Amino acid sequence: MVQAEGKVRFPQVLMYHSISQPEGDHDPLCTSPERFEAQMLYLKRHNLRGVSMRELYLALNAGEATGLVGVTFDDGYEDFLDAAVPTLEKLGFSATVFVVAGMLGGENTWEHGGGPKPQLKLFGAEGMREVSERGMEIGSHSVTHPRLSGLDSDTLVREVRDSRQMLSEIVNAPIEGFSYPYGALDGPAVKAARKAGYVYAVATKRQVEGSLHDWPRTYVGEKDSPLRLGVKLKVSPILARWRHRTFVNQNEPSGA
Repeated sequence: MVQAEGKVRFPQVLMYHSISQPEGDHDPLCTSPERFEAQMLYLKRHNLRGVSMRELYLALNAGEATGLVGVTFDDGYEDFLDAAVPTLEKLGFSATVFVVAGMLGGENTWEHGGGPKPQLKLFGAEGMREVSERGMEIGSHSVTHPRLSGLDSDTLVREVRDSRQMLSEIVNAPIEGFSYPYGALDGPAVKAARKAGYVYAVATKRQVEGSLHDWPRTYVGEKDSPLRLGVKLKVSPILARWRHRTFVNQNEPSGA
């Protein structure tokens, strides 16, 4: 088990949403299947292997995470099965899909930052079981996809703890990971994820602990050519450490 979490340089994790044709030039949710395959091939050519968060976490604990990159998908879009899984399987990769437990089989009708986004179908219970059976990890993305920062304690518990139980019953396996909707987190949200029994939880840019329960990720989308992805892989760890140091310095008590 990793001990001094705040001092660990966590392996990199990529964050996707839908693998489908983008609607226009400013669609942050969708990455085309062709672009996604090119990005995964870039990893393969550079002796990197895309893995689920479960596999990455276990490798980190064993000191064997070199050459591994986490691959994650938020929301649980139906296109993951047909557009992403075949590429992952072909390359010997795995991934984690974070599912909105209370909206299985529906659409992404929650609020989207930055304006309207395409309405996309979420996979249902059967799709989720197939994802799990094909070697991909299922994680939780809450019950209804709210912003967890600032939520009252009862609602926070329902969104974080209950989603884990709901998904575990469907796939008949423990749900080990959580993803904060919108990357919106604060101290109580991180504590709720830990208390609910998650082994890890993934964030985006914002961290409050620098621990296994606010593990940073790098957004990847349609505009990320293989070359640009390579730059992100080099720069993102530096930015993550800088953001965390800045947060810590801002929250240290000043001297009397």
